[in-house]
Amino acid sequence: MKQNMIKFKTLALGLCTACVALTTGCSENEYAKINTDPSTIGEGNPIFLFTQEQVQYQPFDYLLWYYDGAYTSKLVQAYSPSTSFNDLYNKLAELGGVGSQLIYVKRYENDIKAAIAKMPADKAAQYSHLSAMANALSVYMGLFDTDLFGSRPYSETAQAKYGGTLTPNYESQEKLFEQWLTELNADLAKLKETNTQISVGDNDLAYGGDAKKWVKFINGIKLKIAARLLHQDKAKALKIAEEVGADDANVMQTITDDYVYNKGTGGDGGNNTYGTDNSVNLGTCSKNVIDFMRRNKDPRMLVMFTKNDFNSEVIQAFFDAQARGDNNCAIPKYILDQVNYTTDGSGHKHFTSWKGDGEPWVRYQGLPIGMTISEKAEYTGDNNYFVTTRWKVTDGDKSKTYSPLSYFNEELVRGRVDYTFPTAPKGKVVQDTEDNPLYEMTISTAEMNLYLAEFKLLGANLPHSAADYFKTGVEASAKAYSRLATLNKIPYYDKAHCNDKLDEPVTYNDAAIATMMAKADYQLTGNVASDLEKVYIQMYLHFFYQPLEQFVTVRRSGVPKVGSSLIPWVAMKPSTELPRRFYIAQPDPADKMRAIIEAAMTQQGFTFTDGQKPELLNSERVWYDKGAPNFGEGPNY
Repeated sequence: MKQNMIKFKTLALGLCTACVALTTGCSENEYAKINTDPSTIGEGNPIFLFTQEQVQYQPFDYLLWYYDGAYTSKLVQAYSPSTSFNDLYNKLAELGGVGSQLIYVKRYENDIKAAIAKMPADKAAQYSHLSAMANALSVYMGLFDTDLFGSRPYSETAQAKYGGTLTPNYESQEKLFEQWLTELNADLAKLKETNTQISVGDNDLAYGGDAKKWVKFINGIKLKIAARLLHQDKAKALKIAEEVGADDANVMQTITDDYVYNKGTGGDGGNNTYGTDNSVNLGTCSKNVIDFMRRNKDPRMLVMFTKNDFNSEVIQAFFDAQARGDNNCAIPKYILDQVNYTTDGSGHKHFTSWKGDGEPWVRYQGLPIGMTISEKAEYTGDNNYFVTTRWKVTDGDKSKTYSPLSYFNEELVRGRVDYTFPTAPKGKVVQDTEDNPLYEMTISTAEMNLYLAEFKLLGANLPHSAADYFKTGVEASAKAYSRLATLNKIPYYDKAHCNDKLDEPVTYNDAAIATMMAKADYQLTGNVASDLEKVYIQMYLHFFYQPLEQFVTVRRSGVPKVGSSLIPWVAMKPSTELPRRFYIAQPDPADKMRAIIEAAMTQQGFTFTDGQKPELLNSERVWYDKGAPNFGEGPNY
């Protein structure tokens, strides 16, 4: 697991030089300045501490993309390994940072609380809003940590600096949910206080200190908790949804309400600012997902995933190589079927145009979901998904290999990716090498409204129809993805960032969203079972950018489901052999937390194990997952 290690270096010469300076160059007054009584040292500025808390608010830490999200995305069939699934796909190896992210924000919240506690009452009252904002980030990250591990430390976390313990107690998921709901309601009460508040301004990286937007963010967390409560206390979950939905002022309405933030110079100038340096290890996009989005003209597909390499120039390069006698290279049939071309008297093919929807839609292809299908002729023949040597084109002394498939668009989560546009083997090298401090998004209008659509269908007394919430949520999701694509300047985001003469930008307008919304799969009809599946499919799609949220949604809903006409679940292994949480290894005997961790494991009915026993990680569920449907079975509320 990820380890945080501090390496101390001995700087002997520097220390000696410093000692000489102190013994020969300091007056009594200077010593007095150095030897300040610690009790008189001023507290940190709560506003600046809050900015640092936002900088440390990191649901997208770099290990998420390389380990944790890579596991969950494949388990829920959002992506496939490039060589297809094999018998080991349900086993977990190294884990990333999920489960240990709370402490990075909680320590700043504790510093903020301590600084405010030392203020006179009238001054402290001016920081009520800031205090609520700081606590909300801690609750969000606490929930993030508990989803895949169950009981976690919270109340006693990062308190040692203030006389607390170095061995914080683990709290059960059930108690954590109760605690967080209590804290969030207190935060909302603080944000309604009308006395003069300190101005946070641009030191709030997301909302500029706008209390109304923070009210919506906090209510968004309440809905996240409510959704997780459905299998344990449905009545309570519906009550929370009704509290939130009773007033539209509690609910995000447009993408300007979304929690979108850019750390810019507030970050560390490295991964914290630009996102991970590591490649995103999610796999190849699912053909089931791509096919669903393409037939419904869902424009989010254009920015969620990458265009494949087969533009008009590359296709012509294949035609030219074949005309030179290269019988090994071949354009996959599923791509060639979308190409209009002519053939001259010598048999030389010439690209003329795209068929069907044309650019950019024809450039997206997914990989079929299945076990060891890379060994089957139907996937390696004319419709070749796996034999990469046939995607290689040679022209004289120059060769290039091209991918016909689509992948997660890394530049949505990585600000320092150099993208090379596909060109013919002897074509010019064209790259996008611009670095951009990353814009990220967590709670959004889409998420909140899709939850409310779900709760309405499940019987909550809410002021709007499920169809209204659904429409607002899906439209907002589409607008949010286009916004992220533009802010992060992904390849092809505008015409200036295209290369091939037929390239079309991947961002889109309201008319494209309206076309999508007119499709039957994007409309609710009043059939509760059918409508619920549609809501969960839209959550599934929206959370492609947030793989752990996607996993939680699939785990609690059983959607995608087997036999669906929307996005079907492919049964490759018995559902009882698929992990539903992450593993916890036996602590070392010298670990001061050992007894606490063992007690928490016993309380939850968990067995210490590694990732090689997926059946244990399926049967020994976290508290709120008990009673939820198996993967692929559909909702069972």
